[in-house]
Amino acid sequence: MKKILTSCIIVVFFYVLFSSCQRAESPSILYDLKCEYSSNPIGIDRIHPIFQWKIKDARRGAKQTACQIIVASSLKAIEHIESNMWDSGKMELDKSVFIKYNGNELESGKTYFWKVRIWDQNGKVSEWSESAKWEMGLLKESDWKAKWIARDTINRGRSVYMRKDIELLNKSVEKARVFVTGLGNYVLFINGKRVGNDLLTPGWTHYPKRLEYQVYDVSDFLTSGENAIGSVLGNMWWPGGLGWSGEQKYSEGPLKFLMQLQVDFTDGSKEIYISDESWKWDDSPIVTDNIYDGEIYNSNFIQSDWNKPGFDDSQWQKVELADYEGHLTGPFAPPLREQITVDPIALDEPVPGEYVYDLGQNIVGWAKVSFKAEKGDTIKMRFAELLHEDGTVAQENLRSAKAIDMIISNGEDLEWEPKFTYHGFRYVQISGLHEKPAIEDLIGKVIHADAPFIGNFECSNELINSINKNVVWGQRGNFYAAPTDCPQRDERLGWMGDAQIFAPTANFNMDLARYWAKWMFDITNGQDEEGWVYDVNPPIVVGGPSKPGWGDAVVIIPWLSYQYFGDTRIIEDNYKGMKAWVEYMNSKSENYIYVWTQPGNEGWYGYGDWIAVEPTPSKPIGTAYFYYSTKLLSEMAKIIGNDDDAEEYKNLSENIRKAYQKEYWDSEGLKYEGGTQTANLLPLAFGITPEELKEQVVKNLVDNVVE
Repeated sequence: MKKILTSCIIVVFFYVLFSSCQRAESPSILYDLKCEYSSNPIGIDRIHPIFQWKIKDARRGAKQTACQIIVASSLKAIEHIESNMWDSGKMELDKSVFIKYNGNELESGKTYFWKVRIWDQNGKVSEWSESAKWEMGLLKESDWKAKWIARDTINRGRSVYMRKDIELLNKSVEKARVFVTGLGNYVLFINGKRVGNDLLTPGWTHYPKRLEYQVYDVSDFLTSGENAIGSVLGNMWWPGGLGWSGEQKYSEGPLKFLMQLQVDFTDGSKEIYISDESWKWDDSPIVTDNIYDGEIYNSNFIQSDWNKPGFDDSQWQKVELADYEGHLTGPFAPPLREQITVDPIALDEPVPGEYVYDLGQNIVGWAKVSFKAEKGDTIKMRFAELLHEDGTVAQENLRSAKAIDMIISNGEDLEWEPKFTYHGFRYVQISGLHEKPAIEDLIGKVIHADAPFIGNFECSNELINSINKNVVWGQRGNFYAAPTDCPQRDERLGWMGDAQIFAPTANFNMDLARYWAKWMFDITNGQDEEGWVYDVNPPIVVGGPSKPGWGDAVVIIPWLSYQYFGDTRIIEDNYKGMKAWVEYMNSKSENYIYVWTQPGNEGWYGYGDWIAVEPTPSKPIGTAYFYYSTKLLSEMAKIIGNDDDAEEYKNLSENIRKAYQKEYWDSEGLKYEGGTQTANLLPLAFGITPEELKEQVVKNLVDNVVE
C-alpha cells in the first residue's frame, strides 16, 4: 500500500509539473535576428527585405509552429509593441528564415525596427524577441544628389587622389551615412581615417547594366568645423582589361567617383555633402595597377595628409563631371575582406640578391611588406605558385599575367600593401634590397568574399582530409566578386560551368545564399533578348550563346541555392531568365533533341566534358542538360505556385527524356553513345535513364572504372 501511495504521489507531482509548464508561456528564446542575411544592416534597397532568427529551446521536440513579426519606424514604438509599418499577425509558419516583409512602403535612408515572437509545438506563445533594426539605402534615382566626377582625359588609367574639404555645422550629430561607389574601384577616407574594411569596392558587376554602391556609418568620423573627404581610385575590373590578352575592357576610363554624405543632427536638421565639380584631383603614388600584372607604387609621390583637413590642394586640378548610364543598387554581394594572415615558413636566397619567401601553401590575396631601402631603390616582388629547380619563382603557368608588385622608395622605411590588385601565390621573390630581409618582414593576406563557413568535413583518412583542405582553399581563392575559374593567371573569369559543378560543395562549406543572389543578377543582366546567356558572368571576353552545361547554370544555381538554403526569392527573382533560357534551347531543338552548334565550326558541340581523362561525345550533352534544366524549371515553378508552368515543363521534360533515350541509347549494345563514364553518369544523375535500365547502366559504369 505504501508503494502504491508513493507511486501516486510521484504521478501527481509530474502531472502538476507538466500542467504548470503547459499553462506558462513558451520558454523559447529568440535570438540572432537578421534582416537580409545581416545583423542590423544599413544600405538595404530591397523593398521587401527578408527576416530570419534562431530559436533556443532545450525541450525535446521543441519547434516553431507559427510566428508574428512587427515593424515600426521608431525604437520607442517597437519597444511598446506598436507597429505602424507592418504587423504580420499570427502566421502559420514553421520556418524561421526568409520571411518576406509585406508592410507599408519603405523610404530611402530610413531606419526600421522589428521584433518577432513564435508559437511552439504546444500552441504556446513566446515572449517577444529583443529589438533589431535595419536601414534602407537610396531607393530612387532622384535620391542621389551627388554627381559623378572624374579626372581629365590624360593618363586615363592612372590612379588618382580626389578630395574635398567640407564645413560641418556646430551641432550634435545623431547619425552620418556615406553612400559611395566608383568606376573602377575606390578607397575612401574621412579626416585621414579609412572608411570601412571592405576591399576592392565596389566589386565586379555587369557594369553596363548595374553597379553596386556601399553604405557606411561614419558618425564617429566627423567633427564640428572643417572635415576632409578623400578617395584614391584604381582600375581593377572596369578599365583594367580582362581575358587572356587583357584586351577586353568595359571602358578606357577615366576613373570615376560618386559620393553622398548625409548627416542627421539631433535637432532634426540634415545636411548633404556630395561629389561635384568643386572637388579636386591629383596623381596618386600608384603609378600603374592591374588585376593581372600587379601594382607599381612610387613613394616619392606621397603627399602627406592629403586626406586630412587643411591640406593645401591649390596645385591640384579641378575634376570634370562624368556620367554613368547603368542602374545603381545597394550591395547584394557579401563584401571582400581580409580573412586570414599567413606567416612565411621559410626565406631563402637562391641567387645573390634574390630572396624567396615561402608561405607554406597557396593563398589568394597579397603580401604586406616592411622593408628598409634607400631613395630611388626599386623593390620588385614576383608572385608564383611554383619554383624552378634553382629555387627561383616559376611564373610560366601565369601565361601573360606579370604578377609583379613594385615599390620605388623615397628613402623612408616602407610599410606597404597594394590596393588594386590581387595574386594567387605561395612564393614571393624579392629583389632590389641592399641586405637580406627578416622572415617577419613579409606576411600573406588571404582575401575572399565574407560569407560565413558553415560546413566542415574530417575523416580518418589523411589523404582525403588533405584533398578536402585543398578544396576549401580553392574555394577561398576563387570566391571573389564572382566565382572564378582561377585566381592567378590571365583569366579569373566567372565561368558558369565551373560554378554549377562546384556549387554543391561550395554550399556545404559556406552560406552562399546572398552570394549566389548577386551573381544571378550578373547573369540575367547580360542575358540576350533571345534568351541565351554567356559562358562567363559578368559577361565579358567570351561571346554567346552559352554552351551546354555552362549556360544551364542560370537554372541550376538558383535550384541548388534553394535546395541548400531554402530561400525561394532567388527563384522568384530569376524565374523569367530561367524560363527564357529553357525556351531558347527549346526553340533550337528538333524533335526535342538540342544540339549546340556554331556557324562555321561544324562538328563542335560545345566544351563537352572539359579536359576529360577519356574523350566523351559532346553532342548528347546538349540534350541531357536541356532535359535537366527543363525538369528543374518545372520543379521551381511548382515551388513558387506557378502550377501551369510546372505542368507544361514537366510534360516537355518527359518528351526530352524519351527523345534522348531513343537517340543516344544503343538497345543492341545496351550502352549510351561513347560508353564513357560521363556518357553513363549524366543520364543516370539527371534521371533520364529508365528504371528498368539503371542496373545495366551502372554495370557499364563500373566496368569502365575497372578498365
